[in-house]
Amino acid sequence: MTTLLAAPAMRQGRRSVARRQAIGPENVKPQTPFIPPSPIAATQSGETLHRVQPGVGLTGVHPAMVKAVAGLYAAMVAVFWLVFGHGEAMLALGFITVLGLMFFGLLTGMSLLADTPAPGERIRSLNDCLAGRVIIDTGWISGREAALQMLTLPACLLVTAVVLGAVYRFTAG
Repeated sequence: MTTLLAAPAMRQGRRSVARRQAIGPENVKPQTPFIPPSPIAATQSGETLHRVQPGVGLTGVHPAMVKAVAGLYAAMVAVFWLVFGHGEAMLALGFITVLGLMFFGLLTGMSLLADTPAPGERIRSLNDCLAGRVIIDTGWISGREAALQMLTLPACLLVTAVVLGAVYRFTAG
């Protein structure tokens, strides 16, 4: 019985090793090593709070990817408003819009408090980010993989909204 339970773990281990080898340092351009951030200093003068983090402009996701997620969500909500934006559905769409604004407002606010590059430090371009590596909570992944993870769900939701809208418009009498 233990061999049946251990088999998926062993397969997972092999996949993890192969994945690490595919994303390993020999396959990716060398970049600045990740340094854990320092705590945010309290300010009394009303300055914006941020943490200067060396190398964050070369290890984090590009801001364009975060904007793309927000844009896909906004496009989905716009499709729903165009198709269903009348009658009783307006209340639900209003709630969806408010929740989306709150979510992306918090995301933007937390981005302002997040680690920022040191003054004068170069921030890599979107192409460099996609071709390079990104540090996440569990370690390094490729930039393309990070973009795929971030954009897949919002893109699928947008496609679903368009299909539902088309079905509704063509079948509504």
